Parts: sequence; structure tokens; C-alpha cells
Amino acid sequence: MFSPSLPAWIGASFNTRAPACGLVVVQDSLDSLAQEAVSKDKTVSSVAITKLRAKGPEGLEALLKAHAEMIHKHLSETGPSSVEKQETDWKQVKTALDAVSGQCDSHASHLYWFTDFEKAKAAAKASGKPILSLRLLGKLDEEYSCANSRFFRTTLYANAEVSKYLRDHFILHWQSVRPVPRITIDFGDGRKIERTITGNSIHYVLDSNGEAVDALPGLYGQKRS
Repeated sequence: MFSPSLPAWIGASFNTRAPACGLVVVQDSLDSLAQEAVSKDKTVSSVAITKLRAKGPEGLEALLKAHAEMIHKHLSETGPSSVEKQETDWKQVKTALDAVSGQCDSHASHLYWFTDFEKAKAAAKASGKPILSLRLLGKLDEEYSCANSRFFRTTLYANAEVSKYLRDHFILHWQSVRPVPRITIDFGDGRKIERTITGNSIHYVLDSNGEAVDALPGLYGQKRS
């Protein structure tokens, strides 16, 4: 029998005699982890990323806030030269964000995704929100997930209005149904291109017990005015 337990970021208690002190300690810890998550020392960054991931949406928010300037600069860049100049630093930030959020390209969506279904149900029970569960080919936290999910990552979830609605109204979860088929094109001169060749997906709306309430198959884009 499933016995729900509160996620790590829910139910934290502070000393009622000095609440401000308790809050500062927690925030300082998150801020430190957010900086350590992009450390060039892989051991340090791996530990920090794991801890931020365990904090749930709060951990992702701390990481987004700590590196907001670089994220904004990356999203606003149009020329390749400026991107190359900070390529190493940006890769470290992006790697940390994708790992903490559970979604590739989360710098644009700001969404936190559960991959553990039991934890998603526990968060849903604690928050009173339903679960939006994406089933896909491949993995949402990898570049080469199915074509549908790549569209969701870069277009649907990245839309500010859609992203806010998802954060406010759902506990997000994804599950890979099977690996996504890939094809490699070899140009014969040392150059190769790898691409996925299909896409299939469905968003399930589930109650806090994991029972299906509705289903949204296929592709959906943001509403256009």
C-alpha cells in the first residue's frame, strides 16, 4: 500500500523564536548549492545538483535565480561569436539546470519535473494539485528525446504563459515509454548528423492517486491571439 510522504521541500520547520534566522540559513544553503552546481570540480557540482534536485521546485528556483544574468544573456543572443565566447560557462549552467529540473532546455521553461511517480503523487496530495504526466519516447532531460517532446521543450513549455500555468496548476511528471529511434547520417568526410526519426507522446491529467482524469495525445502548441 502506498504511504504518501511529504517531498523534501514541504513541511520544513523553523524555530518559532527566531524564524528569520531559520529562513536565512535555508536560503544561504540553497544559494551556496546553486553556485557549487556549476563548479568545474565535477564531484562538487554532482553533489550540489543532487541536493538541489531533492529540494524540488525550490531548488530549481534557486539555481535559476543565481544564474539569471547568464540565462537572460543566452536567450537574447543572436550571433554565434558571443555564444562561443562563454560556451564553457554556459554548458555548465545548462547541464546543472537540466539535471535539477529533469528537463532539457529548462532555462527557457523554468519547469520542475518529477521522474519518480510515487514522489509526484505525494507532492500532488500535499499541494492539492493534479498531476500532468507526459509519456514519451526517449527522455525529457536529454537532447535527443522524441520529436514531439523537443517541440514541447522549445516551443510549448518555453512559452511564458504556458509555463506559469503549468507551474501554478500542476505537479509535473514524465515517463519514458521506450527509447526513441535514431538515425545517423554519415557524410563520408568525417561529418555526421544524428537525429531522431519519430515522435509519439501523450499528456495524462491524473488525480493525486495517479488515476487518469483526462488525456491529451499528440502535439499541442501555445494559444495564438
